[in-house]
Amino acid sequence: MMPAGVLDSLSSSLSVTGAAAGLLVTGWAGTIALTSIPLVRVTMRWARKSVVLASLFVMAAANLATALAPTYGAALAARMAAASAHGLFWAVVVSYAASLVTPERVGRALSIVLAGPTLAGLVGLPVGTEVAHRVGWRVTFAALAVACLACMAAIAVVVPGIGRGSAQPGAERWDRSARSVLLVAGGGFFSLVGYYAVFTFVVPISDVIAGIGADSMSGVLLTSGIGGFAGVLVAGRISDHWTISALPVTALALAASLAGMGLSNGPVVYVALVTLWGALIGVLPVVLQAHVMRVASEQFRNTAGSILVTVLNLGIGVGAGLGSFVSTLDSLALLPLIAAAVATLALAPLALLRSSRSSANPARANRVS
Repeated sequence: MMPAGVLDSLSSSLSVTGAAAGLLVTGWAGTIALTSIPLVRVTMRWARKSVVLASLFVMAAANLATALAPTYGAALAARMAAASAHGLFWAVVVSYAASLVTPERVGRALSIVLAGPTLAGLVGLPVGTEVAHRVGWRVTFAALAVACLACMAAIAVVVPGIGRGSAQPGAERWDRSARSVLLVAGGGFFSLVGYYAVFTFVVPISDVIAGIGADSMSGVLLTSGIGGFAGVLVAGRISDHWTISALPVTALALAASLAGMGLSNGPVVYVALVTLWGALIGVLPVVLQAHVMRVASEQFRNTAGSILVTVLNLGIGVGAGLGSFVSTLDSLALLPLIAAAVATLALAPLALLRSSRSSANPARANRVS
């Protein structure tokens, strides 16, 4: 996320255009999508704790390399290395956290883990951006390297190991739970396409629909961010209590909030819906990843995590692309409604998953969720 806040100073320092500097952001998501599954498979026989520590070390080294990069090419290479490690980290850390707790507490465990990136967006990104503007973007990336090393040290001392990801030959291959994982990931894909189509252009959309100018958007986005953090805090209990219905209900509510933003006729209602929208995007990652951990078999969890990371980053990229396409048509006022329609498609794979599991296990289907 950090390059998005320092693109102007970074592009000026490295003597490149803003569009070229933007590749440090868009190339990040693409690299994660391309490398997550292969890296998980390569490291499948390593101890999970070792993978997490190694990925943090690579991120620290890559952030330091970015801070010291003499050219744009060097900075881009360092960012892609960091992206690869980042994708591996999140693919593994979700299954790692889920393995440290009992099944009925998976949601709460993941809500703690995912509070980190939420706080990073709410506090870390603006603070890092301010530091970059005051003392230079290189200091920001050097600080990120130190933060990665600090996290690495804390995990090494505090978090217990759980053994290797897959000790049995062939265990890393796809099994019968892969179909369920793909259906859940498909639901997450459509939800994120809808969300990021609007999020990418939320400033001009807010001006067109609600008359909220760019100078007032910082407060609106702060409200949304606070809503997102609150969403993360309650998401674990929601996921653990309503193990089956939490994900489809959250996906439907997210689509409804997007539609409401598109249909709102005043700033008060619009800001309230943006806050709800922010809260729901705080809930969604927790219930989504907890659902994946529940439908994946024990030996498939690490690969399932990499599939989810890949699909979600594709969703982010496609969502931003959809928003860009609609913006070229001068139809920004319609973008929330278009995004809502796309987000509603998340219900299709989730319904198919529930139908297939109900057919396979009628007793489970009749259980109150």
